[in-house]
Amino acid sequence: MSKGLSRRDFVKASMVVSGAALLSGSFLAPFVRKSYGKEEIKIGYLKATHHAAMFNSMEEGYYKEEGLDVKPVLFSTSGEIGTALITGAIQVGYIGSSPSVGMITRGVPMNIVSGSAMESSAVSTPYGRPTDIKSVKDLRGKRIGTIRAASADIAVRYKMIEAGIDPFKEATVRNFSHIQDIFIGLEKGELDAAILWEPWATYAEFKKYGTPAFFSKDIWPRHVCCRMTYNEDWASKSDNMDAAVKVMKSHIRGHIFAAQNFKGNVKNNAKWCGIEEEQVNIVFAEKRQRLNLDIDPAGSQKYVHAMKVLGIVEKEEFQKNGLNPRFQELALKELGLKSLPKEI
Repeated sequence: MSKGLSRRDFVKASMVVSGAALLSGSFLAPFVRKSYGKEEIKIGYLKATHHAAMFNSMEEGYYKEEGLDVKPVLFSTSGEIGTALITGAIQVGYIGSSPSVGMITRGVPMNIVSGSAMESSAVSTPYGRPTDIKSVKDLRGKRIGTIRAASADIAVRYKMIEAGIDPFKEATVRNFSHIQDIFIGLEKGELDAAILWEPWATYAEFKKYGTPAFFSKDIWPRHVCCRMTYNEDWASKSDNMDAAVKVMKSHIRGHIFAAQNFKGNVKNNAKWCGIEEEQVNIVFAEKRQRLNLDIDPAGSQKYVHAMKVLGIVEKEEFQKNGLNPRFQELALKELGLKSLPKEI
């Protein structure tokens, strides 16, 4: 395909690791036994504008100002980040709500320590083709492309159920392993709709794969999306407490930068996501996604309920410390802030 990224280049870019060896699949094992070092902190992330706080912290030098040696590690899916996090291969992860909330119902050594983004996804239809899809109720009988159990997938399919549509019986939901394959399905007319997250819903529109029909905020206002997570074994050790708080301080400062410097935030996100600034500008200017640092216990609980309804998790109870505001509280105190910065 000539327009945009080829699937090969897209996959290659998604698996590049910045500052560390590849931490997925068979490459994960050498890192599992490595003890935590005080000087190096690996942070897992995706090419997603949901992770703006980290991108800004890297570009504006906040980690360095805190004396941290941060090694950002790029993954292709949130699930891979979750695996690396709970095995100790990385210490910090920016990860979707589905794997993070789901994992902390299973007693794994992971804490959700901050929000990162909310809403943040769209249902798109093939570009330039007639469609009657305008809301979630119009998805009955449609062919829908999705990445199974991604945060966007959970939000849309759960709202289909609430609208009286069984996504397993009254729609053809096709599960893909890579978002580029969904673009191809839209382009070829093999899909009537696709569940996409930002900035890739906007990217698909620019590259004429798909047009947003409606956004997740339209069907589930303020639903939780990406979160910031810590490996509990790392963060709970007294020797690592100072570093964990400093990572959180940088995270909060990265969020504040986004609120105070729109153009700088757009530039940083475009660089780390590998797309044009014009596309990222639309994501933030039109609030197709929102940045929010709230851990949101009530929203997290509702989200895990949605996952249980869809058969993704077995129970709805969170493990002890699964939602852990301690590091936010300490970081806010050191920053001289009385409360979390407002959402963007």
